[in-house]
Amino acid sequence: ETTIRVLGGLLSAYDLSGDRVFKWAADDLGQRLMKAFKTKSIIPYGQVELDDEGAAYNTAWHSNAAVLSEVGTLQVEFRYLAKITGRMEYATDAMRALDALLKIGTQDGLYPTLIQNIQVRPSFANDEISIGAMGDSFYEYLLKLWLQGGKEETKYRRAYDRAMKGIMDKLIHISRPNYLTYVAELKYGKIIHKMDHLACFLGGNLALGAYTHPEGLKSSEAQRQLKTGKQLAYTCYQMYSRFDSGLSPEYVDFRNGKNDFEKGRDAPYYLLRPEVSETMFILYHLTKDPVYREWGWEIFQAIEEQTKTDSAYAAIKDVDTMEKEDRMESFFMAETLKYLYLLQNDNHTIDLLNTHVFNTEAHPLKILSLVT
Repeated sequence: ETTIRVLGGLLSAYDLSGDRVFKWAADDLGQRLMKAFKTKSIIPYGQVELDDEGAAYNTAWHSNAAVLSEVGTLQVEFRYLAKITGRMEYATDAMRALDALLKIGTQDGLYPTLIQNIQVRPSFANDEISIGAMGDSFYEYLLKLWLQGGKEETKYRRAYDRAMKGIMDKLIHISRPNYLTYVAELKYGKIIHKMDHLACFLGGNLALGAYTHPEGLKSSEAQRQLKTGKQLAYTCYQMYSRFDSGLSPEYVDFRNGKNDFEKGRDAPYYLLRPEVSETMFILYHLTKDPVYREWGWEIFQAIEEQTKTDSAYAAIKDVDTMEKEDRMESFFMAETLKYLYLLQNDNHTIDLLNTHVFNTEAHPLKILSLVT
């Protein structure tokens, strides 16, 4: 989280403004974070104490293992930091960590959410596949690394396409009675028919993958990715529109009953998350279909009506009771509002196909060949 929120924010501020104070601050933070890579496997620890004498370690909360989405969501930032500072160890360690993870290999391109990283040879620490919590941005960055590198590092594009095929073959399901497309989870060989709000990033990511496909948008693989992305976007819109509040819970259970899905029993809350807004922005940016603007506007109106306070915006404890919680995550400002703004604005200069990548916290960065 420190890498994507703080380091990513500093790097993007430098990219957009050219003010060296942001580069200096990013370099200072990057040096403090580098101790995370001091493992036998090079796959980093999940926690770092930022003071000079501080330690790095895994947390007991994750069974003393590394988390897939954390291991695979460092590289865009550290490569950019290496480019602007000349400290190539930033890129070297981050990319070695990802390559060590990819070397473990899987049959279908899908990776368990926990990685044992304290031995020389890393291994999987569980058998749970998630495109939501603990897995999401690993898959997102496979595509974005390829884009950031000028579409030259084919091994990351191959890993991405293999993973997307694995998702579409094994995890994509259709609800009843209204035939909504959703992405399930896999735990120890059993399909769990739930979909996290976090997983709603996948609609936009699949569309971006389709529009940049090496074989062209008209190829069968690209068309499958785009079709699935659009279907997931519609489902994620339904996760908002079907509740009276107009807001989505943290996840929904697909029971294949009369209502397709119901709010997650232990997570009825709305945390102002950005993934649906992100997907609407990407799909509109690529397709120019106005329906994505319309859906995004509905979501924005619900946010304004249900979460706004005198001083900020509040998370909601339950999307049915609408009781507010004294909490506003930084991603609401960095991502949710930014994507909703860009969705309605045709005058921005962000080109997702040729010049920029958004890190997973919606901080835009130029591709490496354009960084000076």
